[in-house]
Amino acid sequence: MIEAFIASFSLPLIWAYYFYKRDCHPEPISYLAFAFFLGIVAAFLSAFFQGLLFDLLKIDISSPNSNPVFLLIAVVIEEFFKFFVIFLLIFPLKIFDEPVDAMIYMIFSAFGFAFIENLFYLIGLENQTQINFNPLLLVFLRFLSPNFLHIIASALIGFGYAYMTQTRNFLVFLISFLGASFLHFIHNYFIIKLVVGIHLIIPVLWGVFLIVLSEIHLLETKYERRIANLKPYA
Repeated sequence: MIEAFIASFSLPLIWAYYFYKRDCHPEPISYLAFAFFLGIVAAFLSAFFQGLLFDLLKIDISSPNSNPVFLLIAVVIEEFFKFFVIFLLIFPLKIFDEPVDAMIYMIFSAFGFAFIENLFYLIGLENQTQINFNPLLLVFLRFLSPNFLHIIASALIGFGYAYMTQTRNFLVFLISFLGASFLHFIHNYFIIKLVVGIHLIIPVLWGVFLIVLSEIHLLETKYERRIANLKPYA
């Protein structure tokens, strides 16, 4: 159990720490920890509402991922709650004072989500005594794909929200949310339906990763220019 806990936490932390170091004006650790906790809350909320989805669509709970419609709705639920908890409890605070902060807090929400998802996945396998597995290897594979996916998708949504706050253009946020949800959907579909799915999806994730890096740079550059152009009061 302790090994599963450490493995579930440590590798997703690498992604979160990397993006944290990309922030020119790092956020307080206490608020990032709060965003991490909110990501855990989002995971439980997602599981609850996905459970309602089972009943509503009468999907066999033993194999829900076999239904593409469920896959699509399920990932929308996950992306919605990862955003909603941060929107409700972080974005209204004064600490949210730079556009790029939206991406950073969304990334830490995804970190919390990925951590609890890893943990319960490993615990579930441990309880199946007939399955022999290496928890460190499994978490490393999840680090390369599902954990990476969660963080990238949340970063895209954070970019859309940040852009919307600067331009009042809701369409950009909507496109970023739908794009993140679609990326999440094709990731899950490839992994579940195709034997070689992980070999196909990882290059896609790294391509989106480069886009996310450019978005962070874009937001930081625009913010710095806007601050530089502000004139002091006479």
